[in-house]
Amino acid sequence: RQRICHVADTSMKILNTLLVATMSCSLPFSGASYLGGRYGSSSSSSSKFLLSGSSSGVRSTHMRASSLLSRRKFIRLASVGLVGGGSASPLNAKSRVQAAEQGKEGAAAVIPISLGGPPLPSAPLGHRYGNIAAPVRIDVYLDFTCPFSKKMFLTLHDKLLPYLKEHHPNRVLITEFNQIQPWHPASSLLHEAALSAEKLGGIEAYSKYSMALFQNQAKFMDDALYDKSRKQIYEELAQLAGTVGIDRTSMISLLTVKELDKPYEERKEHNGGNEMTGLLKLYIKQSRKAGLHVSPTVYVNGIEDGGVSSGFTLEQWLEHLKPLLE
Repeated sequence: RQRICHVADTSMKILNTLLVATMSCSLPFSGASYLGGRYGSSSSSSSKFLLSGSSSGVRSTHMRASSLLSRRKFIRLASVGLVGGGSASPLNAKSRVQAAEQGKEGAAAVIPISLGGPPLPSAPLGHRYGNIAAPVRIDVYLDFTCPFSKKMFLTLHDKLLPYLKEHHPNRVLITEFNQIQPWHPASSLLHEAALSAEKLGGIEAYSKYSMALFQNQAKFMDDALYDKSRKQIYEELAQLAGTVGIDRTSMISLLTVKELDKPYEERKEHNGGNEMTGLLKLYIKQSRKAGLHVSPTVYVNGIEDGGVSSGFTLEQWLEHLKPLLE
């Protein structure tokens, strides 16, 4: 028995070392979601996964000692997942684990950073609603100029999210992603405005402003904006922000193209965009890497769910998700 315990203890140390190494490497989203959802949902299942080859007696001995460590590591793996790939950045790993354990809603402020290569997000992309340590993860890709995205967003925020919060607290995490549709020229501008709202006021401001954008969607359709300049559209977007408590002037500042205050010949770059362009590019890159095209697109635990319809009612959503909620 002592020999078996010694072997199991050594195996545990090796596995823990591998987990630490994994946290500093790239991990596909489906794998991260799978670990965080299936095995990260309870300490016993995490421990069973770690010691699946040992005897029941030894497993029960080590499960209690390793359960907290296993859960913390699996939460960390899940919290850094992105569709198409994600990185466990040392810049935010500690805060992400703490937020997961506390069940905080929302997301850390995301900015593009460089680790020596192309820009990367300083924290996982996405706008989160629910407990980020939840075992069920639903990712929704929406475009503010898409009428089908509008249907889904309104149902999610007016009906499904309140229902889940009351009847299945901490069970489901819904994360929204910006899915820019380039055949609608104003799409990029609306998403820039929404991202600036989050930069100015966090997830609450983003949620309120997103609701305002969808409710006023007709004002930003192709035909309504055909004769308007980019500057005029930004001004209308900032004016709309003021109706939900976001400072209009601050949003205009974030959306104004860089270096316009300098003579043309003195500008370092003529196509540098605004303060939100870098973050917008990361969302676009994420969608392209994942092979996303249409909106809305829904992923459940890392896998695209083709059975979801934008016209789902609350009842249809609950019926569709029933196996995950039981």
